[in-house]
Amino acid sequence: MNLVTRRKLLKRATSLCLGVAGISALGGCGQRVIEIERVVEREITKVVREVVRETVIVEGTPQVVVIKGTPRVIEKTVEVEKVVTAPPAPRPRVTVIADVMDCGWTQFALLMSPAFEELFPNIKMHWRSLSGWHEYPQKIATLHASGQLGDLLEAPPGVLPARWAERGIIQPIDRIIAADGFDTSGIFKGIMDAYRYQDRQTALPFIGHAGQNLLLYDKRLFDQAGVAYPSADWTLDDLREAGLALTADWDGDGKTDQFGYAIRYGLPGAYPMLHLFGGALFSPDGRRCSVADRSGIASLQWAYDQIQRHRLAPSPAQVERGPLEMLRTGRLTMLRHAFRSFVRLAPIAAEERELGAALLPRHPTTGKMGTLASGMAYCITQRSECASDVFQWTKFMSGREMGVQMFLGGYAEPGCRPASWKDPRILELYPICEQIADAADAAEAERLPWNLRVGECLDVWNSHMTALCLGETTPRRWATKVAEDMERVLALAKT
Repeated sequence: MNLVTRRKLLKRATSLCLGVAGISALGGCGQRVIEIERVVEREITKVVREVVRETVIVEGTPQVVVIKGTPRVIEKTVEVEKVVTAPPAPRPRVTVIADVMDCGWTQFALLMSPAFEELFPNIKMHWRSLSGWHEYPQKIATLHASGQLGDLLEAPPGVLPARWAERGIIQPIDRIIAADGFDTSGIFKGIMDAYRYQDRQTALPFIGHAGQNLLLYDKRLFDQAGVAYPSADWTLDDLREAGLALTADWDGDGKTDQFGYAIRYGLPGAYPMLHLFGGALFSPDGRRCSVADRSGIASLQWAYDQIQRHRLAPSPAQVERGPLEMLRTGRLTMLRHAFRSFVRLAPIAAEERELGAALLPRHPTTGKMGTLASGMAYCITQRSECASDVFQWTKFMSGREMGVQMFLGGYAEPGCRPASWKDPRILELYPICEQIADAADAAEAERLPWNLRVGECLDVWNSHMTALCLGETTPRRWATKVAEDMERVLALAKT
C-alpha cells in the first residue's frame, strides 16, 4: 500500500469536495451540505491455523464537510484489528491404495490420477487392478482376511456393499461427508439411496443411471411399416400396438420372421419392468417374497401375453443368437436394454440400418416409469488410516466434468450427476441422455433380502422363467411357486 502524508491527504480531500460541489451546481441542486468520507481498507490476512491478534491505531481518512462552498476538514483516527497468521503446517504425504476391478472406468482413473495429485500434492494414488467382476468379491475377501486390503474399493449397488458393511470391511461415510461439508444434492438421489444400508451411507457413486430402461428400435423397419417412432408419451399400450404392426411373416410359411418386441425377464435385468407395475421382489423389511402380490403378477401377465396371446415377441425357442443380435440383423424391431448397449450397437448396426432410442414406455394407468437405480461407487475400507484423503478422490471422480470426460473417452456412462448427463457435449451426441437423467433421478433401488442371499433368490426366479415364457404355466401359478421357493431361501441364516 502506498504511504500518503497527512498534507497530501487533506489536499486531495479538498479537491474532491470542490469537484463534487461543481457537479452539483451543474445539476441545478442549489446550496446544500455534502459529506464525503473515504475509508482506507487494510488487507487482513486470512486465518488458516494459529491466529495472534493485536490492536493497533491507524490514521483514518479525514472527513470533509462542505458548508456553503467552504470545505472544512475534520480529522479522526479509527481503531482496527490487525490479524497475524502463522503459516499452515505442511500436510503429511499419504498413499491411497485402490483395490479395484479391471474395467474401463479404472483405465480412466489411471489417466486422471496425475491431475488429482497435482490438486492434492500430499496424496499419491496407487492402483491395484485385481480382476473382472466375477472374481472380484472373492479376491477382496481374501485380501481382507490376510490383512492386506487397501483403502479404496468399488462396488455396484446391492448386496456387495451391504455385505461389506456388515462384515466390517468398509466404513460408513456419513460423518466424513458431514465433516467435509460435501454437498451430495447434485448427485442422482436414487443412486445415492441405493448405497444406503441400515440407514448408513456405504459409498459415494461416480457412475449412475436408471438400469435397462431404454427402448431400442430399428428405424428402417418402422419406416417400412409406416409406423411412428416411439416417443416420450408412449405407454405399454402403444408399445403393444406398434409391436403387432411390426411383426411379420416374410415368406408366408406360417412362421414369424420379424418380431415387434422381445421379452427379457431374467433378473436383475427385469427389475425395471417389475418396478413399472409397482412391484418388488421383496417386502420392505426383506423377509418376504412379494412376487405373488397383485402388482408382481400383473408384470408377469403382461410379459406372458406378448408371447402367448399377441405373439409379437419370440418365445425362448425362437430366439436366435440373442435379442441384441436379432435387433442388429433386422429380425427384431424393438428391445428393452441399457444405454451402454445402444452406444455400443449403434455404430455396428449403422452399416445397414439406423437405431433409435426412447425411454421405456410408461404404465398406461399409473404413468409409472420402469427404472432401477444402478451404477458404480467407491467405498472406503475400515482399515484405512487416511479416510479423509481417500474421500478427496471419491469427490474428485464424482464431479460433473469427470463424468463428461469418462463418457467422451469411451470408458463408462456419463458419471453420476444430472449435470453430466445433460451437458451440451453429451446431448449433441445422444439427446436421449436428458430423459435418461430425469428417469435416473427418480429411479428406485431394489430391496435386499434380510439375509443378503440375493444370488440364491435370483437363481430361483431365473430357473423358472423359461417355463413361463414357453406357456407351460400361468403367471399366477408361476408366481406362487417362485414365492414358495424364495421363502425357503429367506428362512436361511445370513450369508
